[in-house]
Amino acid sequence: MALISALVFAVTLAAGDRATVVAQDGLASQAARAADIAPTALAAIEADLAHLPRVERVEVRLVRHAEDIAAAAPPGRGAPAWAVGTAYPEEGVVVVAMRGRDGAVLDWERTLVHELAHMALDPALGGRTPRWLTEGFAYLHSADLSVARAATLFGAVVGGHILPLWEIDESFPEAEDGAALAYAESYDFAAWLARRGRRGDDRDAGDREPYREFLANIAHGDDVNAAATAAFGRAIADLEGEWRASLRERFVWVPVGLVGAAFWFVAALLLVAGWLRHRRRRRAILAQWERDESGEPPNS
Repeated sequence: MALISALVFAVTLAAGDRATVVAQDGLASQAARAADIAPTALAAIEADLAHLPRVERVEVRLVRHAEDIAAAAPPGRGAPAWAVGTAYPEEGVVVVAMRGRDGAVLDWERTLVHELAHMALDPALGGRTPRWLTEGFAYLHSADLSVARAATLFGAVVGGHILPLWEIDESFPEAEDGAALAYAESYDFAAWLARRGRRGDDRDAGDREPYREFLANIAHGDDVNAAATAAFGRAIADLEGEWRASLRERFVWVPVGLVGAAFWFVAALLLVAGWLRHRRRRRAILAQWERDESGEPPNS
């Protein structure tokens, strides 16, 4: 058993040749699952970082509650109050919680992959990673889709409160609300960049080659702007402008179009219903006329 700060880790398992999983008592099955996930996840993540330095070793620490993350962190590192998982690349440590501070069961497997992506990116790029890029890269590999994040982006786009990338890089918000927007933007921009291809009107073949070239350029010493220009043919500020335009299209015009389509759909339904009602009334009137002519008694 390993003693880390005030926490005792009763379970220790090997996870491939570069990872170890330790867990609090009662998390043996989760530790076994993490030991299965870690090597496969690292291999998939490192496909975007081919021929770049790899993380040497990772120790995954599983804790029962999010409140335990800070205690499980390397000495003196701590963790944000709202975190459900954290990565410490310098120490080779990842900490993942099973439950949130409200007691809710977390998707800890997804969190684990997210944090492993942080661990892989840092040595690959030599620590020269903008905050928006490291968060966005992790999102691409954990597929951390969220209605709440989509709602956060929608509110920011409609309200005109999208943070500039340089601001996210220089001063990542500490408060949970501000951090939620910074994370949502980072995730969305990185996903958009990976799909863009070398030209705005030419998607790549699905292998993210321009995006991978962008990462390799940073690893080889280019600043973000030079790396983007070489890989995508446009400066990072121009790419950010394209992305902002895509946000307006996805979160403003598309919903407006859907509302318009819904309006005409409902209008069409009402028109059809009115026509059917009119036809029924006409048939009833004709039937009544026929009864009147034949002398039949009217319907009761």
